[in-house]
Amino acid sequence: MSDSVAETLSLWRRSAFEWGTLDCVLATCDHVLRVTGIDPAAPWRGSYSDEAGARAIYEEHGGVLALFRHGMARAGFEVGQRERGFPVVCDVMGHEIAGVDTGGKVMFLAEERGVICMRAPVLEAWVL
Repeated sequence: MSDSVAETLSLWRRSAFEWGTLDCVLATCDHVLRVTGIDPAAPWRGSYSDEAGARAIYEEHGGVLALFRHGMARAGFEVGQRERGFPVVCDVMGHEIAGVDTGGKVMFLAEERGVICMRAPVLEAWVL
């Protein structure tokens, strides 16, 4: 799993944040897809291309955490304890953000800031 974290970090650092292509939710789902071959974002992938479209999908499901729960459950992943390489949704200053656990920290993509790796309360993690 540690190699997958390094690979994802490298890919994210070479890419730019883009709503509907490489935002925090889709980037995290891309990590899951690379590791498992299963795409938890399949139900909504390609259905938005801007922040307003992303927010509409999040709000339709009740937030980022609820959307991620839906996608991960539909793809067959179970909730578990956070572990390096597992996808998580964390709380960053009152915002639900999807990312990848790096072992004590969470890395995620942020608009205009790129890759961020920080300690943040994990709301939920999924076992890969």
